[in-house]
Amino acid sequence: MPGEIGVCHIGAGSIGALRAAAVAKTPGLRLVVVSDIRLDAAKELASKFGCDATADWKIAASRSDVDMVIISTPPSLHADMAVYAIENGKHVLCEKPLAHTLEDAERMCTAAEKKGVLLKTGFNHRYFESMAFAKKLITSGRLGKILTVKAYAGHPGGKEFGPAWVTDGAVTGGGSLVDNGIHIMDLTRFFLGDVEVGKGYVANLVWPFEKAEDNSFALFSTADGAKAYVHASWTDPRGYFFSMEVVGTKGYVRASYPPMMAEWGETPEAGIRAKKHWEIFPLFQIKERLFSWRWTIINSFIKEMSDFAEGIRTNTPVEPTGRDGLRTMQMAHAIYRSSKEGSEIKV
Repeated sequence: MPGEIGVCHIGAGSIGALRAAAVAKTPGLRLVVVSDIRLDAAKELASKFGCDATADWKIAASRSDVDMVIISTPPSLHADMAVYAIENGKHVLCEKPLAHTLEDAERMCTAAEKKGVLLKTGFNHRYFESMAFAKKLITSGRLGKILTVKAYAGHPGGKEFGPAWVTDGAVTGGGSLVDNGIHIMDLTRFFLGDVEVGKGYVANLVWPFEKAEDNSFALFSTADGAKAYVHASWTDPRGYFFSMEVVGTKGYVRASYPPMMAEWGETPEAGIRAKKHWEIFPLFQIKERLFSWRWTIINSFIKEMSDFAEGIRTNTPVEPTGRDGLRTMQMAHAIYRSSKEGSEIKV
């Protein structure tokens, strides 16, 4: 696809504003139109980037000068918006979770495959420097055969929840596991490979939301016996934090944010303690102090969108795809079922 890629952005909330800013800074992309049911919000965001605004997302998503549609709305709206855009020949980048039900997520994936356009799930945490560093170590083989992953994501709740729909399970499809937990389940697959079975528990330990747990605890196993432990929390008083700890036969890596850093080590054989090393990514430390956490998020979005733009130009699927988004939802639903039935569930 020659020339600039025209972008329609649906959703003018807090994440939508960051994504729109990232579009404006991504070479080869041009923000054409912003849509939100709150027309004033759409106009305010559009005015910052010199593009059109509308309250009608169908008009926005079907414009002839739009090639890519980005969806940053509540999850219960994702499927109808994505399928409509896809049927109009647009490539779609959709925020996580991909949808609020497995059926809707499958509908999105099937529509994209049938139409021959790309569907990408917005798992921007893969583009954090610490996570990319961990992936590079794993892929290089320096850690040996991966044995275990321990994943954690948490925040204290309260004002960290954001809009009311975030804690409405009817809108999102669940609670902590499909909110911050969906990112670390994706990273678990990214580092470990696909999982086969899961067992876990979900609970409301502090916040009495209906159909939206504030803590989720999951164990997953791969076909070759590797294990993963995932804990997502809405009750962590330390503030927002996530980490991924990967242990292999030849070493380990613990990648985290904030701050952006990675601890890692290698060992010549089992039973010998690894020598520790640290990567602290000083540019990110400085930029975040100067421009807040928003700089880090926008930076990850720029990398994510650059990847997607290249995929659009070459008609090549870009991970994490829609199917990757569906797979993490299947992991979450296996844990919800396991918590209810008290048994191990095939993912």
